[in-house]
Amino acid sequence: EEEEEEEEEEGDEEEEEEEEEKVDIEALEKALKAARKEWKKDKTDKAAKKAFKAAKQALADAKEKLENGNGKAEMEEEEKKTAGQKRSLDEANGGEENGETSWEALSAKKQKPANSNSGLPGGDVEANPKCFIGNLSWDIDDDSCKDFFKDCGTITDIFWLKDRETEKFKGCGFITFDSIEAAQKAVAKAGEQLMGRELKINFAKPRPGGERKSGGRKRDSRPPPVRPEGGTTTVFVGNLSFDIDDDSMRNFAQECGEILKIRWLTDKTTGDFKGCGFIDFSSTDGVDAFVKKNGENLMGRNIRIDYATPRN
Repeated sequence: EEEEEEEEEEGDEEEEEEEEEKVDIEALEKALKAARKEWKKDKTDKAAKKAFKAAKQALADAKEKLENGNGKAEMEEEEKKTAGQKRSLDEANGGEENGETSWEALSAKKQKPANSNSGLPGGDVEANPKCFIGNLSWDIDDDSCKDFFKDCGTITDIFWLKDRETEKFKGCGFITFDSIEAAQKAVAKAGEQLMGRELKINFAKPRPGGERKSGGRKRDSRPPPVRPEGGTTTVFVGNLSFDIDDDSMRNFAQECGEILKIRWLTDKTTGDFKGCGFIDFSSTDGVDAFVKKNGENLMGRNIRIDYATPRN
């Protein structure tokens, strides 16, 4: 546990900013709900309709800002630490040390080693098998990460950083390769698109006392599905591709049993697909078999399957 705390301590100051964002989102959601209610009273009221659209857009902008800022606080903190170390080094050397300090120079050095890697991607940083990755999609998982870096080498460990209180994913983490050469290839992918986000990656700062043993946290900490007493013929499916359709789902579940009905969940206001839904099987046995496929890859995403609560 002490090792995990050391690995997470760089993200502690992000907690307060996250709380502030949560308050803003909650307030905007309440405002949207109130605006929608007012508009529904009289849908011919243009002013009410305009207020509803404005509230909806404000909420969308706030959520996008929160997502785009994912991991930003942590990167800024690393930049401050690196800048502080460089200032101390400049003073010790009489100001002879030159060059800019940025997040890309993720502090893997306290002084420039003789065999520095200034010619490598990521700046004048000591190369090592462990890399810090940031600006990640909320849907990132071990499989998608390994697939992205498959041409670089073998990943031996993945550690996702989460909030200590809420267990919420922070959008960043550490990956360790089986060699420095593999890590160098990975750092060269900085700026590439990974699940729709521009990847931030650099060599990680070596930890005092050496690295922790393998076995980082898994991205998904949800408990396994619990079968309701007596079973059910309905399942909930989530984390679906936005290109999913009935045929794709039926083909995925063909070995489990007969599907009677598929219901995709959509936004009541916009009609947009929410990436989840419900599936009705002809028997509880079909559901039990289908739930075992929880976490499998379906159209590039790890599907989430759970028993649905039986309706009274």
